[in-house]
Amino acid sequence: KNPTMFMPGPPPGQPFEQPMMGQPGLYPPIQSQMMPVGGVYPSVPEPATQPSQQQAPIGGQDAPAPVAGERAAPTTETTMEDKAPPANIRTEDDKVQPTMFADENGNLKLVNMIVRCPCCTCVTVILICLVMTMLLFGVVISGLPFTEEENAYDVFDVRSKDYDSFRLAQELTTDALAEYQKALSGEPELQQQETIDIVYWIYEAETDGGMFTSKGLDDIQAAESIFLNHPDWRDYCVLEHFMENDTRIPFEKTQCERPLTPMTIFFPDEFDEAVAESVMERLSNQETLKTYRGVAPCIEREVPVACENMELALSEGNFTQDEMEQLMMDIDTITDHWNGKGQKVSNPQKMAQFCAYMKQINTRANLVDFFFDKEFSVDNPVSMFTRSVLTFGGPREGYESSTEQEDEQGKEIKDFVLDNLFDDMDKVAKRSNSDETNTFYFMTQLIFDIFIGILIRDTTAAIMSILLVYFYLWYMLGSLFLASTGMLEIILSLPCAWFIFRGIFQIEYFAGLNALTIFIVAAIGADDIFVFWDAYKQSAHQGPKVTKNLATRMSWVWRKSGLAMAITSATTCCAFLCTVITPLAGTRSFGIFAALVILWDYVLVMSLFCTSVVIYHNRFERDPLCDIPYCCGCCTQGCACDSAEPGKRQSPTDIINTQSFHGDEIPQDKITKFFATQVTDFVLSMTGRIVIAVIAIAWLAPAIYFVTQLEPTKTAEQFLREDHPLQYSITIINNEFPQSSENPGLRTYFAWGIDTLDQGGVNQLLDDDFVGKPVFKPDFAFTPTCQKKLLEACDYLQYDTGNDPLVEKLIKGSEDGFYQVKCFLRSFEEVSQERGFTANATEGVSMENLTLALTSYFNQIPREVEDIDLIQENIGFDGTSLRWVSLEVESSTLDQWSTLAEDVVRDVYEGMLELRDKLDEMVGDSCGASGVLMTDLNQKFVFMNNQRIYRTSAVSGAVIGVVIALVVLLAATRS
Repeated sequence: KNPTMFMPGPPPGQPFEQPMMGQPGLYPPIQSQMMPVGGVYPSVPEPATQPSQQQAPIGGQDAPAPVAGERAAPTTETTMEDKAPPANIRTEDDKVQPTMFADENGNLKLVNMIVRCPCCTCVTVILICLVMTMLLFGVVISGLPFTEEENAYDVFDVRSKDYDSFRLAQELTTDALAEYQKALSGEPELQQQETIDIVYWIYEAETDGGMFTSKGLDDIQAAESIFLNHPDWRDYCVLEHFMENDTRIPFEKTQCERPLTPMTIFFPDEFDEAVAESVMERLSNQETLKTYRGVAPCIEREVPVACENMELALSEGNFTQDEMEQLMMDIDTITDHWNGKGQKVSNPQKMAQFCAYMKQINTRANLVDFFFDKEFSVDNPVSMFTRSVLTFGGPREGYESSTEQEDEQGKEIKDFVLDNLFDDMDKVAKRSNSDETNTFYFMTQLIFDIFIGILIRDTTAAIMSILLVYFYLWYMLGSLFLASTGMLEIILSLPCAWFIFRGIFQIEYFAGLNALTIFIVAAIGADDIFVFWDAYKQSAHQGPKVTKNLATRMSWVWRKSGLAMAITSATTCCAFLCTVITPLAGTRSFGIFAALVILWDYVLVMSLFCTSVVIYHNRFERDPLCDIPYCCGCCTQGCACDSAEPGKRQSPTDIINTQSFHGDEIPQDKITKFFATQVTDFVLSMTGRIVIAVIAIAWLAPAIYFVTQLEPTKTAEQFLREDHPLQYSITIINNEFPQSSENPGLRTYFAWGIDTLDQGGVNQLLDDDFVGKPVFKPDFAFTPTCQKKLLEACDYLQYDTGNDPLVEKLIKGSEDGFYQVKCFLRSFEEVSQERGFTANATEGVSMENLTLALTSYFNQIPREVEDIDLIQENIGFDGTSLRWVSLEVESSTLDQWSTLAEDVVRDVYEGMLELRDKLDEMVGDSCGASGVLMTDLNQKFVFMNNQRIYRTSAVSGAVIGVVIALVVLLAATRS
């Protein structure tokens, strides 16, 4: 460890003389041109003992101890051992057998090439990487490289199979339906009759009085009037077209559709407070409330099933029909005037209390439930949150349909908002705008801009992190050239790995998660660079055997650092490749890509960065002033130019040899000294080891405790930070409001005639779009018996004819007091009877008339959008035959947008499976093929399984990681 050298003296009787320059002798040559690259030193003396050590007695006399910094005095005797070269120095006669990778001097052939032609090697490596990058983006990849997130699930899971089976079957038959739907339209859509965008306002009360105070209502009105009072609002809203004699010819008079807002309730054109008090007094009696809930579907909606049971409901409550009808008319006296066209009510709290009673009645709840939070009730008629929705209509002027050039129509709406309304919206949304109300908003067209802004900020942060790594490299390496080359190899490892990933392995699935590998390789790449650079600095202290020339020195560095980095890189690659055991293609794609990136980073460190170190050694390591004639020693130090001609200075490796020859100390960096002294001494001391053990145990104990507390998420997933206005408003919608009639629940389908899809040849990694082929049950037959049984299933779900608690628990309530179920059979049988395909609606359409009846039905579908959607989603008619049918229900717990916790979704899923089994038992084989397929089209049940995979993979991944670490440690330490 002490670099001070002492040279042995000459043979007895000879003077102590310095050999002539270049003369064979005991001392190494000084000038670099006298050491050919890859050559071998002549015999070099072994370093003398440390200054503090005594020379061994010679000739029976004790030799005096040498003085530090001086050569030892000549000895009186010498032996053959004194003349022989040390065992650790290779002489000209000490050759090795050449191998495929090393020459006769033991130097690596690749390193010899790098040392001989560093600049050419560096340029060649960079050109190869650039060619691979150009091939990647010019030939291999076309279009957007990232795979859509809709495919990020386990395609072989039963929930995924059900989802894909139904989705693909529906898509296959919908293509045929499109032709019929086009023939149906015949005429262009009426202007602005469809909703193509919305503005969603959310309001939060800051006082205990809730939102429905006089000041709170003024704040809501201020927000909505930004749109409603704008002179051009009518050109953008959804229009209500008044038809002439129920034709498609509209009157000239049209008006904007009434927005979905609590202002319609609290700004009525008339409010009879006395009638409201009377209604609330009667409904406060539980018998009256129960009876009215039972008869309301009949007296308000004339639902046949409810009318059949009305007499029983009246008798149980001891009420007359007239009493219930009077109550209905009194309620209508209040609700019929909820149009938002009057003045603000003088007593908002009284109106809110009336709404609480309306929320208890199934047929009236749809009028109020959207505007009040889930804590709102008769006992607590205070709502701390409310919301409103304003709609934009399409098609816009100049377009024939709302789906024509959707992006262009959306841009027109977006430009209108940004140019005319956005500043006022932001002003209202500021917390300082009101002392009682916090206002939030989001709009479909603006959400994209918000996410783009977030993406830009995140990209900026990513660039800053890369720059931070770059500047840290510069600081630690002390060279702008090495830092720039190091960062270049880190960046080039990404497209090179991507080329192998896509071009060689033909993996098409490229998950968005793969982009995060830039941060991984930035950290690991910088670490590899430090390992290589540290080995290069350590080589200066390894003695003449290593530093005799640059090829020998770099071979040692290559072997030393290459082995260490190979172990760590292989370990990291193996850890990433362990992701191939997961069934999620996105996670597998990430693991494989990350492993290739780490591999390429290793290759480039050992090639590109190695060449840059050689270039640095030759060009930049010495002070540039050393190469200026007569400046060495005058302008700068450490050039070793005292015996060299101007312009022929020694290389850094030659200088190290000279310093070693003269016994000069080769300086070490501060970090090396710190770890070699203070850290080592601390670890080796008993006190230090006790401190380390105490800290480790103190950390391990709470870590184990918190690991035992881990559990699946119980709230909706958040995509933005908690305090972001958009995330905050979404959180309010998900957590503070109940399901309402205006907030569609998750659509769940029960389908007959669809079999499990054919998944032969499915490999998401190689073909990210192909998940299988739809399969239909060949014996499915939509016979009159099948139609009758399916209609019974409709009644079972919609009217709860089986008094099944699952129906009330799982299916959302409807406006008629029953449940949200879409059953095309009633409409189909009524139309078939009207057109002469069946004698009566209960008889069913025969198989002989089925194709004609369906063709007629599709050619003359009722104009309502709901009916068209109903047909597209639930009738698998391809133009020639009926392949499948389904019934559709809305979930009372799940909606189409929120991502809830796994246990919540699983409870709904298992309940729907129970319903499926009951429907299968009810219908049986009357449709020719038993078996009901149950799924949704929003991937809620699919993602539920993803959540399970994430949870179990976290545990298995941790175990595998520990095992890999243990194996590596055992291999590295052999202990």
